[in-house]
Formats: sequence, C-alpha cells, structure tokens
Amino acid sequence: MKTLTTFITFFVTFFCLVLLFQEAAAAPRCDSHDSPAPTNCKYGTVRDWCRNGVCAKGPGESCGGYWYEYGKCGGGTFCLCGTCIGCSTIDGTCSQSSPAINC
Repeated sequence: MKTLTTFITFFVTFFCLVLLFQEAAAAPRCDSHDSPAPTNCKYGTVRDWCRNGVCAKGPGESCGGYWYEYGKCGGGTFCLCGTCIGCSTIDGTCSQSSPAINC
C-alpha cells in the first residue's frame, strides 16, 4: 500500500511540474527591458510584458491577449472582449459600440 501511495504522490508531483514548466516556457522572451516609450503616441503610453514603453491602444482598437500581445488600453479605456472600451482621457474620443458582455 505504501508503494502505491508513493507512486501516486510521485506521479502527481511530476504532472504538476510538467504543467509549471510548460507555462514558463510559453512566456515571451524579452530582447530588451525598461526601454523608454515613444513620444508620438496618440493615446499615451503603457508598459508591455518586458516593461518596455509602448503606445497605448485607443477606443475601438484591439487589445488584450494572453501576454497582452494585442496591446493595452490607454487612460479612460479598458479592455473588454479584445476591444478597448470607454473614452480616452487624452483626446476625448469614445468607442462607438460596446461588445456583448458574453464574449
């Protein structure tokens, strides 16, 4: 009975480690870190996964993704169902329509 318990414990531990390493391997690799943001961004700037400054997305633009691969929304907007929703605090433009809540 003790051998079976040891085997099950080993198997569960091994399975959890495999899942953990799979997630870590899937993270994007960063060529640079903490790079300054561009100065000509229409909706302001945000930080990407690697903490580099990038242009923010505005109302109606695509956003989100597993590692924010489609971008982050600027001030006054938030990402809902892959689209920036709300009104930009930079230029006052607003999204024309909001997606269905059940994305």
